[in-house]
Amino acid sequence: MNLPLSVRRNCNLDLRLPPAPIDFLPVKTGSDDGTITERSAVETPQQLTIFYNGRICVCDVTELQARTIICQARKEMEERMNTPRSEPMSPFESQIHSPAGMSMKKSLQQFLQKRKNRVQATSPYNKQS
Repeated sequence: MNLPLSVRRNCNLDLRLPPAPIDFLPVKTGSDDGTITERSAVETPQQLTIFYNGRICVCDVTELQARTIICQARKEMEERMNTPRSEPMSPFESQIHSPAGMSMKKSLQQFLQKRKNRVQATSPYNKQS
């Protein structure tokens, strides 16, 4: 599936990291035995949430690991954009036409109708004829 150029231009997977704060720089700390160790905020893990293939993965990664993950994702996206495929690109496209997709759609419609009825019932201008 080839995406239009405007969509491809907006598909940017770079990390949007703010400028490094002062504590981002290496910090020398002393220990009880008198040795000095150097610690960097780059090495401290941060929580990363990944949504992929209908699943959610939350893990602690360093900045280097996060950059590596994004680089791999970018490469995969570029490969997928350059290779023609006969099957749907995403599993969600095929779910639309599956029985499970139809039941989800019907369930959503029922939910929205019930919510609409509740809102109308509590409306101060509700006319019961």
